[in-house]
Amino acid sequence: MEEIDLELSVYELCNAHPGLREAMAKLGFDEITKPGRLQTMGRLMTIPKGCKTKGIDLDEVISGLKAAGFSVKGHEDEPAHAPAAEVADETPEQRQALLTSYLERLGAGEDVEDVREDFALHFANVSGGEIAAAEQALISGGVPVEKVQRLCDVHATLFEGSVSCAPGLSGTDPQDRPGHPVHTLRSENEQILKLIEGLRDDVDLSRAAKGADVVRALAQKLRADADLLAAIFPHYKRKEELLFPHLERHGVTGPSKVMWGKDDEVRELVGDLRQMTEALASSGDAAGLAAAADTLAAACEGAESMVSKEENVLVPLSLETLGASEWTQIAEESGEFGYVLIDEPPAWRASALEIAEERLNAGASAPAPEAPQAGGTQKVRLSTGEFSVAQIEAVLNTIPLDLTFVDADDKTRYFSHGDTRAFPRPMSCLGRDVYDCHPPKSQAMVHKVFEDFRSGAKDSFEFWIHRGEQFLYIRYFAVRDEEGRYLGALETTQDIAHIRSLEGENRRGADQRRAEAE
Repeated sequence: MEEIDLELSVYELCNAHPGLREAMAKLGFDEITKPGRLQTMGRLMTIPKGCKTKGIDLDEVISGLKAAGFSVKGHEDEPAHAPAAEVADETPEQRQALLTSYLERLGAGEDVEDVREDFALHFANVSGGEIAAAEQALISGGVPVEKVQRLCDVHATLFEGSVSCAPGLSGTDPQDRPGHPVHTLRSENEQILKLIEGLRDDVDLSRAAKGADVVRALAQKLRADADLLAAIFPHYKRKEELLFPHLERHGVTGPSKVMWGKDDEVRELVGDLRQMTEALASSGDAAGLAAAADTLAAACEGAESMVSKEENVLVPLSLETLGASEWTQIAEESGEFGYVLIDEPPAWRASALEIAEERLNAGASAPAPEAPQAGGTQKVRLSTGEFSVAQIEAVLNTIPLDLTFVDADDKTRYFSHGDTRAFPRPMSCLGRDVYDCHPPKSQAMVHKVFEDFRSGAKDSFEFWIHRGEQFLYIRYFAVRDEEGRYLGALETTQDIAHIRSLEGENRRGADQRRAEAE
């Protein structure tokens, strides 16, 4: 008679006893026969724990195993209905392994409802941090980021309604505090869902449209809808540039790698919709309008899905990870990116009590040191002269270029903040890996730039893009010392639309004065 040790995992037992799998299936553990279950959940599950999870009497299982020809270690002479063994709750490591196994099963193509059934057995709720860590584990284990992005919608469906939310500091709820970044994000999400609901009416009308004149009119409507949907992009940008950097400092990189890519999918669909509707303005093609309607529908679905991801994963994760001082910085810098479909929220900052509580929880008894102020009188001595700190700060901000310096370790260390700034630069980008400051689709290009600078293959790169009436000229320069050692890179951005329009000459300003006199 084969002996069963209840302290071993189901995976170990079934490998040691080939007939056990069929016996357990007959005793109520039918999922053990489904593909992948034994290799994933079975590695973490013991028979007593499985009984507790499924509500099956352990004594009955032991009796059934004996009837199937197995003996049970420690239960050889016990009566058939001894008290069931107490099963310890899963450890954090076991919970994490289970969550990762669920995502792996989804990645292998298993039906989400089958995975949800197992998820419901083990988790009454799950934290945003656990979800992010599970996605990070997949990426660290070699699963391409693009594949995790494709599965992100399925992940959100699996966890929806089961994510626990951390309370605010001092027992307060950030959702109820106007001006708090979470309150702002959720207020915008509420309006985004209302916008999407209205846009879907145009999708239905466009799919049923007939006649060239009707098609052209609806094509213009869809073009306007593309602009309405594009208006939500500052919401994404604020999240990407303000929330993600703070999460990354806590070692939480999953959202920035996965959610940013999903944001870009919505942006690309809106761009496609604009191109399609421009062609339809003259053609009046009903089939083309239906295709454009499908594109709008996909963009709406992507935007709606992102609301779910933010509400069910990003917000709970951020609340349990970030502290009062970080939320204050995010709130102070949010205005530079603008707000979506809501009035500008009131100014907000954490109270002194909340910040003190945060420092006590972090083990800090003294206030954090303040950064040096630009108005100081200390001198910066250079090879051809010197500046006070205030002077050099003013000079750098007066140069009609956006300047950003990235050090030799690829960390963002400085940016100018003059009136000509083309792209917002929050303080949270300082010290951040330069690759994480760019969307996933651009990171390969950024890697190429810095790898060529570091190897010496290149000393500069240049790019130019149209943005509304602006024509932005973006250049990267390798920064080296006198011995040629690589110190980092300088990025400059300038709107050269006016420069491109210049004609003739203006020597010493004479031509300009003459033109003004005429």
